[in-house]
Amino acid sequence: MSRFTITDVHPFTGTTFGPLTSVGVENGVITDDVGGEVVDGRGGYLLPGLIDTHVHIGHADELAAGLRWGVTTMLDMGTTRWDDLRALRENESDSRSDVRGVSYPACAVRGRAVRKMGFPASTAVRGPSDAARWVAERLRQDPDHLKIVLEDRLPFQPKPLSPDTVAAIVAEAHRATKLVVVHAASPQAYTIALDAGADVITHAPIGATLSAGLAGRVASSGTAVSPTMVMMRTILETLPLKPKRLDFGHTLASTAALHEAGATIVLGTDANAGKPSPAAVAHGSAVHEELALLVEAGLGPADALAAATSRAAAVFGLDDRGVIAAGKRADLLLVARDPVRDITATRDVVRVWKRGVAAPR
Repeated sequence: MSRFTITDVHPFTGTTFGPLTSVGVENGVITDDVGGEVVDGRGGYLLPGLIDTHVHIGHADELAAGLRWGVTTMLDMGTTRWDDLRALRENESDSRSDVRGVSYPACAVRGRAVRKMGFPASTAVRGPSDAARWVAERLRQDPDHLKIVLEDRLPFQPKPLSPDTVAAIVAEAHRATKLVVVHAASPQAYTIALDAGADVITHAPIGATLSAGLAGRVASSGTAVSPTMVMMRTILETLPLKPKRLDFGHTLASTAALHEAGATIVLGTDANAGKPSPAAVAHGSAVHEELALLVEAGLGPADALAAATSRAAAVFGLDDRGVIAAGKRADLLLVARDPVRDITATRDVVRVWKRGVAAPR
C-alpha cells in the first residue's frame, strides 16, 4: 500500500488556487485522509496533471518527455502505428504519460493522410454511403475517439470530403457512442464541422479570422475547440516562403473570438516529431507555450489552466482525472510559483506524480 501526504500547498480549484492545505494520496488516488510519508510542498501550487488533447506519438519516449513536464495524459490524433500505441495505452506505465487515441483518421480520396502521411487507402471515405464501412473498420481497431480530416478545397488538389460525407461519418460514429474530432483550419471547414454535429474542432485558422457570428455558433452548439496555437505559429515560423494571407494574428483573433463568445476551449498542441507533419512541436514543453498563448488570446490564466485540466477531462470523458478531489487519480503537478499571477510559472516544475508515483525529475 502506497500512502503519502503533500503538505503546505495551494490546490487548484478550477478557478483559483485555494489556501494552504494538505492533500492525501493512497494507492494512486486522492483521498480526504492524510497520513503516511510527508512530502513538503513548501508553499507551492498544486495542479491536476495537465492534459494535451492533440498530440501525435511515434515512440514511448515522447510520452515520457510529456510526463516530465507535468503532462500526465496525452490524446493522440492519428498514427500509422496504432497497434504500438494501443499497446502503450493498455500497458500503462507510471514512467510516461497516459495515452488515448483515434487510430486512423477519415480523409478524402487521395487526401493528405493517404498521399503524404502513410495511412492506408482504406482511410479514405468515398462518400456518405461509405461512412458505415469506415466507422466499422475503426471500431475493430478499438480507438477511444474518432477523427475526421477536413481539408480545404484548393486548386489542383484532391477534392476534400463533402459536407454530406462528414455528416454521415459523424452520425455513424455517434450511433457507436464515439466522440468525433474534426480537423478544420478555415471558417468554411468550421461551418461544415458544425453542420455535421462534430464534438470537437481542432486548430484555429491561420488564413482567416473566425467571425463573431461563427464563434457564437460554435459556443451555442457546445462543440469544443482545441486551437493548437503553438502548432500554427510553428508552421509559419518554418515556412521558407510565407503566403501573405497566412498570419498568426488570425489564429490569435479566432481564439479570442471563440473565448469572447463563450465557446468551450481545451488545450492541445499538435506535438509531433516532424515529418510528415508540416512542423515539429516538442512533446510536453509545448503545453506550457500553449498555456501562454491562450492567455495572450484573452483567456484568464485560471481559465487557461482549466482548459488543460478539468475542461479537457470533461470534454473527452476522462471522469477519473482533471481535478484535485477525493476519489480522482493522483495525477498531480507541483510548481513553485502562482500560475494565476504569471502563467509561465507552470514551467517551474517542482514535482510530478502519476497515479501517485513520483515521475523522474
